[in-house]
Amino acid sequence: MRFPGALPALLFLIAAAGAAPAQAKLDIRPYEAGAECGAHAPQLYVTVSGVTPQGILAVELYRPSKKDFLRKASRIHRIRVPAGSGEQTVCFDLPGAGVYALAAYHDVDADRDLDQRWNGMPAEPFALSNNEPLKFGFPKFEDAAFRVGENGGVVRLELQSR
Repeated sequence: MRFPGALPALLFLIAAAGAAPAQAKLDIRPYEAGAECGAHAPQLYVTVSGVTPQGILAVELYRPSKKDFLRKASRIHRIRVPAGSGEQTVCFDLPGAGVYALAAYHDVDADRDLDQRWNGMPAEPFALSNNEPLKFGFPKFEDAAFRVGENGGVVRLELQSR
């Protein structure tokens, strides 16, 4: 049996599917927005490299903690932005000069979680301040710590894929 209109209809459906937006609406909440860069001092400018234009880029600022590093208890603020291409810069308003650490991850599937492998290591691109490598576990706060003065600071993070 032949369907003379089937081929044009099929081509239309394929074209319509291809015209859909490349990225569905991302779940980024207003309180997760970064600070306006240059608006206040001290500020921390964080540039993350190795980003691809899919999903969400999350950057987290931590206060000193020996036992709660990379946990909510020591997190000061998390910024989430739509992932761009190459490098992206976000800004944090800091509570003051001091010692901090950063973590960033590229939430490629935009599920608002860092996907992990069977051994607990990140399955999505990940970075820590000082570009501390992930070996057989996460480093301590001291390994990723950096000092920020009264005028703020600038940090570069390079996403690592494992």
